[in-house]
Amino acid sequence: MATPLFDFFKNAFNRTPLLKVVYSSIKDLFSAFVGKERKFEKPVIVTIDPINNIKRVGFETQAELSYLNVTDEFASVYFPSSYGILGELYIVPKKFVTPINAHPAEVMKFIVSGGISSFDNKDLE
Repeated sequence: MATPLFDFFKNAFNRTPLLKVVYSSIKDLFSAFVGKERKFEKPVIVTIDPINNIKRVGFETQAELSYLNVTDEFASVYFPSSYGILGELYIVPKKFVTPINAHPAEVMKFIVSGGISSFDNKDLE
């Protein structure tokens, strides 16, 4: 349900090049978390440093990246930051990506809380 004020700001953002990029990026990010087009549905653990066995929790966003001229051996993984809405996108070798058998919302809560909250995956078994 749109309001005239919302429409005014939306049109202003769409007419200003830099604001349009920021607005559309934030809109896409929020739609990835909620709504019909959720994108963060595949939680994974990625081995960032195989020598020291350091891992990071994230979400695989795309498994096929040929349009970036990247081989099938890579996937894109989004790593949300703790206590914020920011994050980083890495293109990582698939051999370092391990799926997590847990609900995506629970994994996101775990990440955003800085690992303080935990999740129970017994409902998935």
